[in-house]
Amino acid sequence: MSNVECVYTQPRKRGPRRTQSPRPLLPGGSPIVPGVSEHPTSPVQSQHGSLADQPDPTAAAERSLRQDLPDLHLLQPHDYTSFPDQSTEQSALPSALHASSAVTGHTPVPAPATAFDTYKRFQDRLTLELISLYQAIQGVGITEPIEVIMNRHVDAFVAHLFPLAPLVHESSVRASIVLFRGLVSGLEHADSDLMTQDRFSTDTRDFSMEIVRSMALLTALCAEVGWMLPPALCPYGTALAPVFLRTSRRCLDLCRDDDLLDPDASSIITRYFHGNCMHAGGQTRLSWILLGEAIRIAQAMRLYDEAAYVGLNEIEARLRRHVFWQLYTSDKSSAFLNNNHFTMHQFIFGESMTVNEPASAGSNLLLSSSFSESTLITGFNLCQRFYYHASEVMFHMGCASKQVMHNDSHPLKDISPMQRANLINSYVRLTTVLDDAPGCLQSFARVDNTTETSPGGNFSLLNLHVQVANLLVTNFYLRMLVTQRCAEDGLQPLLGLPEDPLLMDLRRSEIARDIVRVVQDAPFEALRINGEPLNEKIRLVGATLLEIASRATNRQLKERVKADLTILLDILSRLDSKACEALIQSATTQCS
Repeated sequence: MSNVECVYTQPRKRGPRRTQSPRPLLPGGSPIVPGVSEHPTSPVQSQHGSLADQPDPTAAAERSLRQDLPDLHLLQPHDYTSFPDQSTEQSALPSALHASSAVTGHTPVPAPATAFDTYKRFQDRLTLELISLYQAIQGVGITEPIEVIMNRHVDAFVAHLFPLAPLVHESSVRASIVLFRGLVSGLEHADSDLMTQDRFSTDTRDFSMEIVRSMALLTALCAEVGWMLPPALCPYGTALAPVFLRTSRRCLDLCRDDDLLDPDASSIITRYFHGNCMHAGGQTRLSWILLGEAIRIAQAMRLYDEAAYVGLNEIEARLRRHVFWQLYTSDKSSAFLNNNHFTMHQFIFGESMTVNEPASAGSNLLLSSSFSESTLITGFNLCQRFYYHASEVMFHMGCASKQVMHNDSHPLKDISPMQRANLINSYVRLTTVLDDAPGCLQSFARVDNTTETSPGGNFSLLNLHVQVANLLVTNFYLRMLVTQRCAEDGLQPLLGLPEDPLLMDLRRSEIARDIVRVVQDAPFEALRINGEPLNEKIRLVGATLLEIASRATNRQLKERVKADLTILLDILSRLDSKACEALIQSATTQCS
């Protein structure tokens, strides 16, 4: 037969849609498509020419690469972890293409991407993100080597943020900096065509999702430091924090599906850092959503069950345990401060929460020995106990308030002795958390006289000041919260609180004055390092004082409240709290 395709001059009106005749195939099975260039455009080169001719090499390359690469959310794990022998494929394909072109006069499209090709594109995407980070750092006028900048961020985290969030294995993070250096090696001497050269690729057989996770965690840590610490402690933080955060989120996007299916400690910690950065930027709602994703991963990993830690590497188990309790505290804090729902509770888990709190002894997460890491872990555990017992008090108060609502004539009569005992005992546990704490964690005066520090000097003292500020403010803030909730539910007699409104306002003003003393005694840098969570606690106390001042009829009480409120407003303004700007404006009007 002539193989000439029939042509119908009249339109078809009935019958099934006609399919095209199959096109001739190459020996490798690929269809011949006319009008396609023999040399396809490089994944990192624009179709309009060399990147050197473009005004913004990074932007042009990124647009081109993101269009050419497939959606990596759809890739399966084996797409970038197993690699066939590509040597035969790469050598056989060009000869077949040229032979077919000579016969047909058309240039064919290459065969469908192999697992190696897909993996290479995955690698190119990660490399692109790291190169974009490198060039962004250069774009803000920073000339120091990038590994020096990253090491400084790690130093700052260890020195100032580790007491609040002991979520990093220092040795592993510093190894990630070396890995990053290898992935973008030679960039200091790169020319304008750097994106068109294969000078950043590594051995693909040694490349895996773990590298992507490590890069996402490293850049998230740097973003956390930039957002949380003041310029005096992190000079480049303001300029680089958004850049590091964007890179970290993009790196995580490269392996998001597989990371969710097979998570480890870094999967949760990276997302926790992302949420913290959003919180520090005043985006509390988005922060809560990101925190929720980290919490769901922890629930899927059953980190509330002690059996889930059996058989794990010691460091991995330690990090998982730490991040679980960090999420537990953050969940309670978010519920108390921002009226969100609890998402980490044994009633939600559907079974008992059997996980133990982190041990103060064991494998160290830090390399430095200038202070006692066990003391910092003890302080970390004390903070978790505050929120654990506070949530207990709130739960028992909720149970008791339901009984009060059903009996208006004798509101406390229907509360059983068991309910009374549970509420009172949980309240006592909350108010005595610090009784057994080491002396250096009970007051700022004891920090200065502590023997816990060794040749670390100020480095160690600031660590302890940060932790003491967090513990003391949290202690009085939770007492204020319980007192207010008790008054709202009409349960004052159960906890020995006065029922008279004036006396209740006086009691709350006394708690507020305790917090004022704490923030006045604390080193200001310790308050700044604690960041938005501490600022929001001060904000809640300030809002309480503002409420009392607006309705107080007693002159002495009103003057006391206004004086304390003025001090808190001054501290909040100096802390530059983004989440507390509305309170500062309304309170300034009230006090004027």
